[in-house]
Amino acid sequence: MANRRNVVAGLAPAVAVACLLGPAGARSFAVSQPDAVTCSPNGTALSLIAFDGKFDKKCLAAPAGQALTIDFKNLDRSIPHNVAIYRDQAAQQVLFKGALVEGPGLSSYSVPALPPGRWFFRCDPHPDMNGTFIVSKP
Repeated sequence: MANRRNVVAGLAPAVAVACLLGPAGARSFAVSQPDAVTCSPNGTALSLIAFDGKFDKKCLAAPAGQALTIDFKNLDRSIPHNVAIYRDQAAQQVLFKGALVEGPGLSSYSVPALPPGRWFFRCDPHPDMNGTFIVSKP
């Protein structure tokens, strides 16, 4: 019986680590910073997909002073999503607000030229779906 207790006591730390790591293995506990997200403009034709309550990109970028398009696909059945661009996460100053798209559906948003800066985009009905919108001089 004492031998069994020694085996169990020896395995306890390994079991505790396995429980903390879970089935997916080691995880990072670092908190992502929105300002750490970066991407660079690659033209004025952008695309974004909503699926499973998430956007497929956390960063969009466009050149300053040029109108652009966002080809938006909503793949979430019977759930409305949109793309709106704001000055910051407070979402008080709107730079662009696209119409809601009931899923599955698509829309091509025509966005007027935006000033240079680091802006915030989100889905208005689902504010947790969001990202950084970078507008820089070409």
